[in-house]
Amino acid sequence: MKKYLTPFILSTVGLISACSNATDSAKNVEKASSEPVVKAVSAEDQKIIDKYESYFKYYREGNFEEFQKKMIEVLPEVSKISDKKKREFMQMNIYMTLQKYEEAQALNDKQLAEKPNDTARLTFRCQLLTLQKKESTLINKCYDNVADVLKVELDKPENKTNPDYKIGEFSYLFAKYKAGHAEYKQKMQEYIAETKDEKLKASLTSLYNVEFEN
Repeated sequence: MKKYLTPFILSTVGLISACSNATDSAKNVEKASSEPVVKAVSAEDQKIIDKYESYFKYYREGNFEEFQKKMIEVLPEVSKISDKKKREFMQMNIYMTLQKYEEAQALNDKQLAEKPNDTARLTFRCQLLTLQKKESTLINKCYDNVADVLKVELDKPENKTNPDYKIGEFSYLFAKYKAGHAEYKQKMQEYIAETKDEKLKASLTSLYNVEFEN
């Protein structure tokens, strides 16, 4: 269940708050790049990955223009990486840094064709539609679909005792709100208020605040 529920929260918070412009997108990319990207890869792949990661020094120095230039330069090489997971991870980061939303959507469509019920990627599709300023009805339908996928997982008896279940429930409420159902804002408030686990309550409050205080 965790693979369906937790990524939704991470994706929602990270991308909605961080991809409103190129600089903020770069910030989100740097955070993602800090995750362990390199495991057992070929020497050729490693060389490209090292070059890609070395360019983040420009971001850390505040030289965003040079950082974007370097991302443009390294993209063709990244596209040659043989490790599919690492290649697509880095490609998506570069597309978002450069605000190449059409390319990002094409890659997202390809990934969803492989895993249609991946809530992180489904949510990302909704966020791309928002960034591209698509019609609100299309965006709402997208988030409704995310909520439907989450509901299927939540309704499975084997998931009821899963440690991530309550996060999944909150994710569902959040998706419904993003789908244009305004009443779910209050439902989220009530859900947080009724949460007994203080650590979880603090996490949900933080997630709520990211959406409504920015």
